[in-house]
Amino acid sequence: MSAVSATARLQRVGTRAAPLAGLAAVIVLAAITAPGVFGTDNLRLILFQAGLIGITAIGQTLVLLVAGIDLSIGAVIGLSTVIVASHTDGRAGALPVAIVLAVLAGLAVGIVNAGLVVIRGVPPFVATFATFVLVQGAITAATRGAPSGEIPDALAPLGADRIAGIPVPLWIFAALAIAAGIALARTTAGRRLYATGSNARAAAMSGIRISWVVAATYVISALLAVLAGLVDAAYVGHVDAQLSRSLNLDSVAAAVIGGVALTGGEGTIAQTAVGTLLLAVLLVWMLELGAGAGGQLAVEGAVILLAVWLQRRGILQTKTSGG
Repeated sequence: MSAVSATARLQRVGTRAAPLAGLAAVIVLAAITAPGVFGTDNLRLILFQAGLIGITAIGQTLVLLVAGIDLSIGAVIGLSTVIVASHTDGRAGALPVAIVLAVLAGLAVGIVNAGLVVIRGVPPFVATFATFVLVQGAITAATRGAPSGEIPDALAPLGADRIAGIPVPLWIFAALAIAAGIALARTTAGRRLYATGSNARAAAMSGIRISWVVAATYVISALLAVLAGLVDAAYVGHVDAQLSRSLNLDSVAAAVIGGVALTGGEGTIAQTAVGTLLLAVLLVWMLELGAGAGGQLAVEGAVILLAVWLQRRGILQTKTSGG
């Protein structure tokens, strides 16, 4: 191996290790500036948020890997909770049908996103943001801004229960992350997805049906958003529109902070998991310090910018080194 190649590889390793270093730094700083941040209640909140954000971040990661972005996740979460609350009105017997309706609604949104991006050629940012606005508008029109209905208690274990002291949503995220990680690393579908994100034209010339690959990521992202909506509803017990909207940014932030490239073809589920945990700790730390929603958004935005800057710096250094 040449000295140039070795230097480039070290630079790539350093870039990938940055999220772990950032997580360690945030944990230390949080413990110093807000000693109560890792108390029992806050620790449970961190783990719950990691699970909820992580579920959406897996879908967002798949979309980012094909050089897309999904800004409709928050709308799908909100739509799912509204459907469950409105259809069941607290009745456990109506829950199975409500879940099916929520899944169908999420599937429809995913197909619309895929159609706009793949068939119509609409830029992913524009397509998914338009879908977000459309769905949010439909929710507001249907509910007149005040969603009615109650979440059945039968759904509560999905969001509020703990297994071995760990919130159920984190277990769900862990299972999905392992499955997605194996699929990306060990299967033909995973290799096709990376190839599509790295160079769509070359992937198409090699026989990969890139339109189907891209479409699948948007559908999977929407279905995972439905699951996140059910978890959110189960935990909160009512429709929480503000939280669902924030998960748009959170899902992107978790992936990008972990090192998933916005340009496609670069990143892993393991990196997203690290970014998710870092973001969950950061949000609870800001909450403990008394930062409002605006302060949390400002810090989150700054961290995203730092992560993107580190990515770009690593790419430029690699190209300069000839890697």
